[in-house]
Amino acid sequence: MEPAMATHREIRLRTRPAHGLPSPEHLELVTTALPVPAPGEVLVRNRWFAVQAALRTLISGRIEGAPLPSVEPGDTLFGAAVGEVVSAPPGGPRPGESVFHWQGWREYAAVPVSACTPLGDALPDPVAHLSQGRTAYAALTRGAEVRAGDTVLVTGGAGAVGTMAGQIARLLGAGRVVGTTGSPAKAERLVSGLGYDAAVVRDTGEPLAAQLAG
Repeated sequence: MEPAMATHREIRLRTRPAHGLPSPEHLELVTTALPVPAPGEVLVRNRWFAVQAALRTLISGRIEGAPLPSVEPGDTLFGAAVGEVVSAPPGGPRPGESVFHWQGWREYAAVPVSACTPLGDALPDPVAHLSQGRTAYAALTRGAEVRAGDTVLVTGGAGAVGTMAGQIARLLGAGRVVGTTGSPAKAERLVSGLGYDAAVVRDTGEPLAAQLAG
């Protein structure tokens, strides 16, 4: 069903933060014309989007060689999003279908068919597609091809991907899951709450064998 309104809202970068994290004064909520999909594009009504740590780097203006473009003052922010298809060209996703794409931070988006991933009904909560669980799962099943009984080492175990990877490795049947991290407090969390058997804290001077012994 086509949207009844002719406008929508999106969040743009007003100014770059001089240092540290961005705050509300660096952003602006703008009401603008509803996007009109070009041939080969899908009109999507966004339901959820992710606030990703990488965006801090992209708005800094100090990136080189990054796989994503920088965000300039006046640009609409972007990032992973899950939305509902409003309209699509023949052969594209069906209206009402949920899709994953990268034009978050706005109510509606015109997205090329090739940049939309239909989600289906495999997960009961579509928001799960915005977590780092998908990255961890792909790394463990398609990259490392973890099998039952394997020992799995996750570097950066306390990060966004690592916290999911340890739990997924356990569900895949790994016999032992070890994570690396940067502080004793994070190591304790890996072992006590996230399914790791042991955690190695970098740069402590403690012998590796002693740390792995738990």
